[in-house]
Amino acid sequence: MQLTKQDQSQKTALGYLRISDKKQIKGESLANQREAIRNYAYTNDVSVIEWFTDEAKSGKNADRQALQNLIVTAAKMKGQIDYVLVYKMSRASRDIDSYVMVIKSQLAALGIRVLSVTEPFDDTPMGHFVENLHVMLGQLDNENKREMVVDNMTRIAKQGFWQHTPPRGYNICKINNDEGKKRPSLTPSHEADKITDLLMRWNRGDMTEAQLVRYAETIKLRSARGGKPLTQDVVHKMLINPVYAGYVCNKFTDNERLKGRHPALISPEVFEQNQLIILMRNKDYMSGLNRQIANQTYPLRRFVKCMLCDKYMTAAAPHNSPRYYCARPSCKQSGSIMTKLLHPQFEELLALITPTAGTRKLLKEILKRQVKQELGDINRRIKRLRDQLDDNDSYKQKILAKFIADKLSEEQKDTALRGADKERADLQTELLTLERKQTISEDSIENALGFMGNINKYWHSAPLELKQAYQELVFPKGFVYDIKTKKFLTPEISPLYRLDLGEMGAKNDENFVMVIPRRVELLLPG
Repeated sequence: MQLTKQDQSQKTALGYLRISDKKQIKGESLANQREAIRNYAYTNDVSVIEWFTDEAKSGKNADRQALQNLIVTAAKMKGQIDYVLVYKMSRASRDIDSYVMVIKSQLAALGIRVLSVTEPFDDTPMGHFVENLHVMLGQLDNENKREMVVDNMTRIAKQGFWQHTPPRGYNICKINNDEGKKRPSLTPSHEADKITDLLMRWNRGDMTEAQLVRYAETIKLRSARGGKPLTQDVVHKMLINPVYAGYVCNKFTDNERLKGRHPALISPEVFEQNQLIILMRNKDYMSGLNRQIANQTYPLRRFVKCMLCDKYMTAAAPHNSPRYYCARPSCKQSGSIMTKLLHPQFEELLALITPTAGTRKLLKEILKRQVKQELGDINRRIKRLRDQLDDNDSYKQKILAKFIADKLSEEQKDTALRGADKERADLQTELLTLERKQTISEDSIENALGFMGNINKYWHSAPLELKQAYQELVFPKGFVYDIKTKKFLTPEISPLYRLDLGEMGAKNDENFVMVIPRRVELLLPG
């Protein structure tokens, strides 16, 4: 709008109106805001030449269409606008950073002041402080409300209620809580039987996910929008969703699975079996599992050394005959020793080694610290993964919001969501693996100590980790084995242990050549 010379003697303004939610108007309706601004303008001889209205828009940032249009209009009419009038400063913004750095700074560069018609302040340092204070009070109110909402949603989630969009196979319903108040939950939909059929079919363990997608087509389980065949990402998301086992699990439960108030479509046991099948289909997981199985076959690899070069032996199973040998060219003539011969001999050696009097106390302290450190690392990694899952949820919500606002095509939306779902599946698989490691307890420590005190009884069937941990403690520099003479030789045994030859040692001393260091007294905390 172009002003005439006669008009230019009067102050001019742009009017800005905003409501965030029609349910939360409380006397600040658009009509009330407009009326208050008109009264102020009339009283102060200000002409409002154009109005800008944002409906159902939050004031926590400046990403509002009408507000951006206002700033563009003000720039086009530079020198012709004196004020932007708002009902309250909280209508302009509820975030001090975006207000000062985006809204106020751009308008000030155009010579325009923001005025609240119900909260007077002048153009002085104190006035600027009061102006910013009103915005910060709005921000504080927002943050208090958000905290109350999060607390309330957390409380409701931990009671087993469902507060989100229902997954396939369920509809939203309302049921009574323990106080008789209605709360949101889930009830099986007309697709529930098909979802159960799909999940139970996977439970048989004889299909890939691609084959399961084709199976979904045979039972007429198709996309809810457009009736297209389900994608593999959608099917995978169904497989890993604990809601179908009767759980509520989200950021409001700290991603802990809690018993929900809704009926399950499959049992928790079937759900856990399905997760295991997914892991077994994961090539990286199976590769690691195969390496672990291989290492279990050769627990002395990287511990037993070659007599000729004093380097660690490797292991292999030529002709299905597991054995240790030195792979270095200079030691090719040293031969090899089969595991079925070396392991029993090593167990005889272990029978002669017992912890010293103070070692048990020391080992318990070491294990406790190790457990604490490992659990701390695992918990930090779990928190990081849960944060990434929250970010993933936020990203998908933004994609859907853009699609609803016609800023994305359906194809762009589907592509973005497929990528997000795949990322989420990978994150949940890693999270599941870490959660299964959160089983270390005081009992585990006591079992480990019992194992270490009676190593000759338990070494044969002990887990690989315990075998290797004990070997490192007893033989900090490894041990040497002479394949030709079939004897163990070690330059050092840990001062935490002692070699008790006794009657057994007298019978077996031809197998061992040991050099035992002088005992070192232990200094334990406390």
